[in-house]
Amino acid sequence: MLKWLGLGVVLGAGLASTARAQAPGKYDGQYVGELTLSGIINGDCTRPPVGAEYPLAIRGGQVHFKYVPRFDTELTGRVDASGRFTAVGATKHGQVTMTGQIIGYRNLTAKIVSPSCEYTFQSRN
Repeated sequence: MLKWLGLGVVLGAGLASTARAQAPGKYDGQYVGELTLSGIINGDCTRPPVGAEYPLAIRGGQVHFKYVPRFDTELTGRVDASGRFTAVGATKHGQVTMTGQIIGYRNLTAKIVSPSCEYTFQSRN
């Protein structure tokens, strides 16, 4: 009996932590913005087309950004309580890192650094 009770407590705690991790956060939503090439570190960097828009999604406090100008990878990470985040993704040339901040309602700015290029991301409201 005690064995089953202990198992129930462990399973219940696990399910509660999973539900808490998937709960919507105050920054959850779809952000759309522009990428600007801000620096060349090494090699050939692709300048995003003028007016092109790139989606960034936050679900359950988790950042998802599809980095397509140069590499085809998804950057993922977590948003903290103050709206700061870091998202990373791997490419065959190395790691791509996006660091950013959400201020106010849907105002998101970020810097993306890859082994060869630097970009800025600015959401549009």
